Amino acid sequence: MKTRTTYIVQIPESDSHLLHALAKKLGWAAKKQKPQHITRLDKAIMAAHEDDLFETDDIDVLLKSLRK
Repeated sequence: MKTRTTYIVQIPESDSHLLHALAKKLGWAAKKQKPQHITRLDKAIMAAHEDDLFETDDIDVLLKSLRK
């Protein structure tokens, strides 16, 4: 059995039929991948890594920032 490698290629939507036809002729597998959705938790983790955190000692300021 041959070893398979996965590649991610970005192409215009108008050329997708060409990619699938080429993949079929060569015996490859071409699949469309959904775009990755970044959640608020992911954003908070990224902010923590970048030291871009919100800090306050005032509860009113904190509550106001949460309503944004």
